[in-house]
Amino acid sequence: MAVLTAATAVVVCFVALAAVLPGSGGAAGPAVQPTTSVSPSPSGVHTWNPIPPTGGSGAAPSETSTPAPVTGTDPLISDGRFGWLPDSIKTVSYTREAGGEWANAQGDTGTFPTPSFSLKVFPAGVTPELPALADGKPNLPGYKPGNHAIRVDAPPVNGREAYWITASDPNDAKTMNTLRWKTEGGRWAELGSGYLSGADRQRVPLKVAAGVVVGHWQVPLPLRIGDMPRGYTVNSVTLRQSRDGSGGFKLDMSVGGPGDEFIGVTVGPDVPEPVQTGPDGKPRTPQPKTCKSERGVKACLAALGSGEHVFDAAGGAQGLLDRITLYGADPSTWSTAMRD
Repeated sequence: MAVLTAATAVVVCFVALAAVLPGSGGAAGPAVQPTTSVSPSPSGVHTWNPIPPTGGSGAAPSETSTPAPVTGTDPLISDGRFGWLPDSIKTVSYTREAGGEWANAQGDTGTFPTPSFSLKVFPAGVTPELPALADGKPNLPGYKPGNHAIRVDAPPVNGREAYWITASDPNDAKTMNTLRWKTEGGRWAELGSGYLSGADRQRVPLKVAAGVVVGHWQVPLPLRIGDMPRGYTVNSVTLRQSRDGSGGFKLDMSVGGPGDEFIGVTVGPDVPEPVQTGPDGKPRTPQPKTCKSERGVKACLAALGSGEHVFDAAGGAQGLLDRITLYGADPSTWSTAMRD
């Protein structure tokens, strides 16, 4: 309930994003042009790292917010990114798929419960409505028919209008913690938060919201796909990075083939994969993958569902893998030029 926007966004994830691979038939929108580059470097590389450091830093990114034409072919576009985050947040991720795009920040995944934040920026000119809430909990104490979302005024965020979203049902109100505010450029933003207690339920989200930067950026990726056959299209992409300086990251992509079949693409540090176990605690056979390692990074491909022929147009799984170039684990070498 706390992360309203993300919960609805993940419902649809297999409609292709426009203009991310040949044959997709569209053009990406404007993005902020990177202001710095690394040399020597592949085309499209720049030094923006969208991960706020730990240690209480709230420094805003240095790029200008003036829109510029997109020159990269990177499908991962972000309209909002975090500035200040509490030190309890260990990872930040950016996601784009058919249901929209958003940023997430999460605490230690090995600890439950762990604090989390989900950021969504609405398009210019859109005034979001209050969400529809489920009304089917007659067995819960304190339930009253007609549960609905309620707007409650919040302190201004950077001097601009803000409000909380809560529920008329007190049971839902205990778990809902969504803040909306109008940003400097007039666009509305939404921050869902979870597993905060006491005064932190309002104090911390207000501080996180005050540090959010709104614009339109391509998030650099650690790979390039060359000479991709027509008919392959990126459907969804998520990049997750650690904030502790360890260089930990994971890229997950879903690529649709010429039909209703899909390929899972994962990229991360080249380290041994953990042993997967079933409910009985016994090791289980992992899904078959085709992998390659390069510059300390490993990329793996796997057919999703029953897609046994999804690699045919690329000359097999190895043929597709051979088209992938890996840039390494250092984000300063990553690129917004994901394809030829």
